[in-house]
Amino acid sequence: MAAVCLSFGGYVSCANAAIAANAHAMFSRRCELQQLLSVLPERLERSVQNHPQLEEIVEIVLDLGRRPIARFPSGDWSMSQEPVTIADLEDAICMVGDFVDDNRAGIDRTLHRISAIRNRGGRIVGLTCRVGRAVTGSAEMARDLVSSGASLLLMGPPGVGKTTAIREVARMLADDYDRRVVIVDTSNEIAGDGDIPHPGIGRARRMQVTNVGLQHKIMIEAVENHMPETIVIDEIGTELEAAAAVTIAQRGVQLVATAHGTSVENLIKNPSLEILVGGIQSVTLGDDEARRRGVQKSVLERKGPPAFSTAIEMASRTEWRIHHSLTATIDALLAGRSPSIEIRNMKDKEGTAPEELPVLNQIENEEKDVFKKLQDNGSESKLFSLYPYQISEEFLKQAIEVLELEETIGVASDIGAADAVLTLRSKLRENVWVRNIAKFRQLPVFAIKANTLAQMIRATRAVLEMEMLRGTSSSTRKSKVEDEIDALEEARLAIEQIVIAKGQAVELLPRSAGITALQIRLAESYQLASETSGIEPKVRLRILPLLQQGSRQSSSINNTKEESSQGRVQGGTSVSKLPLLPTDFLED
Repeated sequence: MAAVCLSFGGYVSCANAAIAANAHAMFSRRCELQQLLSVLPERLERSVQNHPQLEEIVEIVLDLGRRPIARFPSGDWSMSQEPVTIADLEDAICMVGDFVDDNRAGIDRTLHRISAIRNRGGRIVGLTCRVGRAVTGSAEMARDLVSSGASLLLMGPPGVGKTTAIREVARMLADDYDRRVVIVDTSNEIAGDGDIPHPGIGRARRMQVTNVGLQHKIMIEAVENHMPETIVIDEIGTELEAAAAVTIAQRGVQLVATAHGTSVENLIKNPSLEILVGGIQSVTLGDDEARRRGVQKSVLERKGPPAFSTAIEMASRTEWRIHHSLTATIDALLAGRSPSIEIRNMKDKEGTAPEELPVLNQIENEEKDVFKKLQDNGSESKLFSLYPYQISEEFLKQAIEVLELEETIGVASDIGAADAVLTLRSKLRENVWVRNIAKFRQLPVFAIKANTLAQMIRATRAVLEMEMLRGTSSSTRKSKVEDEIDALEEARLAIEQIVIAKGQAVELLPRSAGITALQIRLAESYQLASETSGIEPKVRLRILPLLQQGSRQSSSINNTKEESSQGRVQGGTSVSKLPLLPTDFLED
C-alpha cells in the first residue's frame, strides 16, 4: 500500500511520509509542552527551557513558600532558589481551566493535568502540573489481546503509563479495527481538556464526567444511549463504578479499563473492587472434600465470573505481565498457588516507539530440529522448556507426569525462556503476536486441535518424537498411540465422572501391561488408589475412590495363568465402555 503526502508541491516516498508523520507528532508534542510551560511564571519558564532533558519532563510542582521543582526520569531539579509566592500561584491558576470537585483542571485541547492542593479554607496553596503525551505504539505489546476482543484490565503503580496505554488502546480499536468506542473520561486525562477531544484518541468518542461521584451513571448511560462495542474507562476506584463495570460486561460490551492497584492480588484484597474479579466468598467444605483437596475446611472461592477476561500488570513502561485467563489467576491465588503469567518486554526506540517484530508469513513444523536440540540438551542435563500459549497448563503438566518426562520436559512461564511453543490451532490463526515472537526467537510452534489431556499427551510425544526412536513402522506407531490415547481418555472420564463425582469404583477395559501402567500413573496424578487383576496381555485396572496412603497402593500385575477375582471393593461399578475420543483427535 502506497502512502502519499504533499510536500513542496510534489509527492514524496512512503519512507519520507513516515518521517514526516513522526516529525509532525514530535512537533505537536513540543507545542503542547510549550502550552504547559506558558502557565508558569516567566522566570520559571525561562529557567526550565534551558534544561537538557526538557523533552522528558514528567511534572512540575509549585508549593507555596517552597522552591519550585521540575521532575525528570533522572530525578528532581530545582527551577529556582526563590520560593513560590501567592502571586506565582494566582498567575498559573488564571492560565488554566476551572478546577472541579476533584481539584483537577486542564489546558484546552491538551493532555496536561493541573492538580490543586488547598488549605482548610479552600484556598489553593500548591499545584502539580503533570505533562500528558500521546505516544503512538505504547500499547503495541497488547495488540493481539486488543484485536481478539478480550476485555482488558490494566493495573500498575503511578507513573508507569496506564493512561497513555489505555488512550492508545482506544485509538487502536477505533482506527485500526473500526470498532465503536466510547471513552468515559473521568478527569479529561484520556482525551484532554475542552469540548473537542485530543487527536490522540483517533475516531473514538468521549463522554466527560461532570461529577466524579456520578461516573458509574455515565458508564451505564454510555451503553444505553450510544450503542458502543467497546467502553474505555480510566480509574475504576469505587464500589459503584466496579458494579457498573460488571453490568456492562454482562451486556456483551468489551471493557478496557484501569484500576487502582499494582497486581491482581490487590484487587482480591480490596473490598470495593473485588467484584471486578467475580467477588470472593468463604465456603465450608465437607470432611471428604477437604481431605480430597488437601486443604482446610474453610476456603475462599469466587462467587462468579470476573468482569474482565484478561489482566495486565504494568511493572514498568517496558515490562508488562499478562494474565491471559483472569479466572484461572483468581482461582490459583485463592488456592494458594502461583498463577501462570506471561512477561512481555518492549525496547524503546528514541524513548517512545516500541521495537517492532518481523512479520511472519509462514510457520513451518520443525520437529527434527527440535529433536536434535533435545539430544543436545540431554547431554547437558537441561530441561526442554515448552511454553503453553492460551492452553491448560494443568493438563500439560499432567501429560508430562503421566509420560514420566518430568526430568526431560519443563513448562516455561515466559516465552523468552522457552525452546518451543504449544498452542491451539484456532489461537495460532487469530493471534499474530505469538507467531511474530516465535519467528523472532526462532522457536518451533506445535499446534493442537483441542484443549484436552489426550491432545497434550500427543503433543508431548510429538515434541520428543518417541515413536521415531522405536524404529517401528508408521502404521504400527499410529495404532499404538491411538490405543494409549484411548486408554488414557477412558481412565480420565472414569475418574472425573464416576470415581470422584459419585464416589464409586470403576473397572476399566482390559489392556496391555504397558498401557495399564500409564493408566495407573494417571490415577496417581489424581491421588487415587487402584488395583489390577487378570493376566498379560488382558490386564484389568480397577480405580478406587480411595486416597493414596504413602506409596502406591495398586497391586502388582500377576503373570500367572490364573488370577483370583476375589477381594473386590463392595459397591463398585463396572463399565463396559466409556466414550472414546472423536475420530478427528486420532488423525495425524
